[in-house]
Amino acid sequence: MSILISSAEETFLHVGSLVSMSILIFGFINYKTSGSFVEIISKNKKLQPLFGALLGALPGCGGSIVLMPLFISNKVTFGTIIASLIASMGDSAFLMMTTDFKAYILVTVISFLVGILTGYIVDHFKTEERLELHKCKSDLNKDKANNYSRTSTSNSCDIQKSSKFYHLAHEIVHGIGYKIYLLLLITGCVFMILAHSGLEFGFIEAMHSFEEIIAILGIVSSFIYMIMTKKVIENENFEENEHKLMSLKETLIHSVSEISFVIVWIFLAYVLYDLIILMAGGEEALVKLILGAGVISVFAGAALGIVPGCGVQIVVMSFYLKGSLPFAALVANSISQDGDALFPLLAMDKKSALWATIITTIPSIIVGLLIYFI
Repeated sequence: MSILISSAEETFLHVGSLVSMSILIFGFINYKTSGSFVEIISKNKKLQPLFGALLGALPGCGGSIVLMPLFISNKVTFGTIIASLIASMGDSAFLMMTTDFKAYILVTVISFLVGILTGYIVDHFKTEERLELHKCKSDLNKDKANNYSRTSTSNSCDIQKSSKFYHLAHEIVHGIGYKIYLLLLITGCVFMILAHSGLEFGFIEAMHSFEEIIAILGIVSSFIYMIMTKKVIENENFEENEHKLMSLKETLIHSVSEISFVIVWIFLAYVLYDLIILMAGGEEALVKLILGAGVISVFAGAALGIVPGCGVQIVVMSFYLKGSLPFAALVANSISQDGDALFPLLAMDKKSALWATIITTIPSIIVGLLIYFI
């Protein structure tokens, strides 16, 4: 119980407040720049892998998610998707940039350069054509040849919203739910600033006694909102994702959803870490155990990056920040992982998503080994 409470306080009040502000700021930046990026990237095919890596390098998954509907609608190449996925650190970037900014910059630069190089290689060898990717594109061409209606082709890439729970989740996520959760986040942030400001007022000192309550409420709310958001995202099609680029409200909802997801996984990472420390017999014993794995840790980092989403990656990042993981393994994981951007691609084009995962894993192992032996 003490581990759960201390992890909740550390996650929601200490790390969560910084992460929340970072996500909201970068969410607004994405909103202001996405429209311009979409127009520029669509018109400059030769520069698409470069632009893809730039979008991927933005903290969070928003930049890479922007490209998925463009890929499905045949506006960007497969190499652009690969470049973006490699350059992206997903939501774990927010954790690193607020705790170890120097390492964040270094990993971002490495992933960005590897992403550009791999993206151009993929396009140069016409990988998309050779692998016969993009089922939605081929279906569209086939339907055009047979004089089918445009309506009949769009369903091949759409998600059917048949679940009753989806409608409930949608009302919560897009209705009052995100406002309540955002208010709780702001309250926690203000609470944290005042409680640790060093000011000596009676009501500020009294606030310390409410830290546990605020933290527990924040973690529970994060779990609830994350579950609701996941259900909504699973049932969205690429046209809805495209619409989000132009909506400030949808951008805010997406940012709040990202915050809940990051907070939940940071909390789980902290709890897991403390439990492992307890079972290993101390932090020094755990560090020796993981670092003793040597080069195997690089392969482990790359393998964990295969898991879709940012949850496992936040755990990996947390272990590195605790000093229990080599930098080479962190880089391998950062290059290999695809973040939440893989989910829309999985829903719309599973074959492309599978090959994207395989291709991004290859440079992650190569670069990770180079860094390890250098």
